Amino acid sequence: MLWSVDGENLSGTSFLFGTMHVRDSRMFDSVGFVCEKIKDCEAYAAEFNLDEAAIENPARLNLQLPEGRPFQQLIPPKKYRKVRSILLKSAGIDIDFFQKAPPFFIVNLIAERILLTDMPVSLDEFLWNFAKQQGKSMHGVETFREQLEVLEKITLTDQVKMLQEMCQNIGRYRKHLLHMADLYQKNEVQRLFKTVKKNSKGLRKILLYRRNELMAERIAGLARQQTVFVAVGAAHLGGEKGVIKLLKMRGLKVKPVQVSAISSPMQTQSQA
Repeated sequence: MLWSVDGENLSGTSFLFGTMHVRDSRMFDSVGFVCEKIKDCEAYAAEFNLDEAAIENPARLNLQLPEGRPFQQLIPPKKYRKVRSILLKSAGIDIDFFQKAPPFFIVNLIAERILLTDMPVSLDEFLWNFAKQQGKSMHGVETFREQLEVLEKITLTDQVKMLQEMCQNIGRYRKHLLHMADLYQKNEVQRLFKTVKKNSKGLRKILLYRRNELMAERIAGLARQQTVFVAVGAAHLGGEKGVIKLLKMRGLKVKPVQVSAISSPMQTQSQA
């Protein structure tokens, strides 16, 4: 999941790292080695600036369903009761408490509940905080507003369909998430991309391809200014339209980095 980025017009070696946006400790296996590479760079960039997201005024963001359209009205009563029962049993989530939340939010919440949540913060947030502590120049490849705009392009109909399909076979969805976690641990970049691509179906352009183009352009720009460690979702790396391929098309040399075992800063702190 870790790649070096070099080129004639760059001031030094930058790095590209694929993350999973989860609090599952199994995804932290290589974090010690990754942190050493963060130290080697002048700047750090996550998918978006986590500090900016934290201070955004929720009232200005479209994070809720339209007024007067609670979630319960988006699904026929009989199907709603079935969905509610399935989610209570499988993930301990009562959708009665999320009447104003978009269905996509509920899907993401279920994914978090299925995977382990034994770390205090997600992998993305841990790396962001570590880079800040090291005094790095902090950046976002996308803006938080741009991330929200991506979600806003997914129609309510598609979001409801996504949630219902997931509930129709929650066991298969659980198996899918665990399979992705396994591929991540094994550094199977291309297989991970293909799995996400297959499950994205008609949303590939919105969730992957268009964002990959934007990410590659901005990552290349950041790398020309200073050495930078970039961490984005692992699904964006692979494929013919992935960030790795797009960076190479921009004349950069992108090569996999062999990761060695180093205790993570979190482990070191706990031992102390």
